[in-house]
This record gives sequence, structure tokens and C-alpha cells, in this order.
Amino acid sequence: MAIVHEPALPAQVSVRGEPQPGFPVEPNRVAEIAGRFVLWLGPDEWLVLGAAEGDYPDAAAAVDVSANRVAFELSGDSAEDVIAQGCSLDLHPSVFPPGRCAQTLLAAVPVILLHVDAAMWLILVRPSYANYVRAWLADAIEGITSLRSNRFRH
Repeated sequence: MAIVHEPALPAQVSVRGEPQPGFPVEPNRVAEIAGRFVLWLGPDEWLVLGAAEGDYPDAAAAVDVSANRVAFELSGDSAEDVIAQGCSLDLHPSVFPPGRCAQTLLAAVPVILLHVDAAMWLILVRPSYANYVRAWLADAIEGITSLRSNRFRH
């Protein structure tokens, strides 16, 4: 069963320019540097969770965007199935393994998906969409749970 949790996000910094040491340079990759997730968002753009603007003095731009997103942590053996109900990406671990991220749509809402580990996903969404995504996730979890329980009744 999937469980959704809303963790407090650490500071978020958008870093633009040349990649900083240790930053991922392949599309949709995630690096963990000193306990911080660094998400590749574009050829010259990264999102660093748990950083401060001053941590990147050599970047073309480092801007605190902490108020820009809230997080939903989705975990459990059916987490991938829940996301798949509203996302067109192929989420199979052979295609989207842990350590990958993507800017995509979930239930028609722009999100950043981060596949943290085998049974955990982080969904970053703008605050104005948070209530909708929260309700959508609850409905999707309920649908998967209901479908699985009905399967075993017959």
C-alpha cells in the first residue's frame, strides 16, 4: 500500500551556469553531495535541496527558491502504480530507476518527480497546486487499494 507524507523541504536553490563540482551533467539525473540532492533540470540548470545561495559563488546565478515548491513523499510497494495513474512517463525501474528525476505532468499539474529509492518518490509541486495534488494522491491511493482488495475477493 502507498502512503503519502508531506515532509518539510530543506532550502531549495536554483543554480544556473556551468556545473559545480559533483553536479550531474546527464539529463534527469540526481546526485547526492554532502547530504544534498542535486537535480539536473536543464543543460545549465540544477535544483539543490538543502543549500544556500552563498554555497555557489562561482555560479552564474544561485537563487533561493524555497517558497516555490512543496513536497509530497510517496512510499510503499504501490507508489509507482499511484503515480502512473496520472503520469505518462514510463516509471518502470529499468527506465526510471532510483537516482532519476523528471519535470513532467502529474494529473495535469507540472511537477518534478524524484525517484529516491526502490519504494520512495518525492513529488515537488508549486504551492498553488498543493491542495489539488494532495486530494488527487489520496484518491489514487484509495483506487489502487480498492482495486487490489477486490482482486483477492474473487
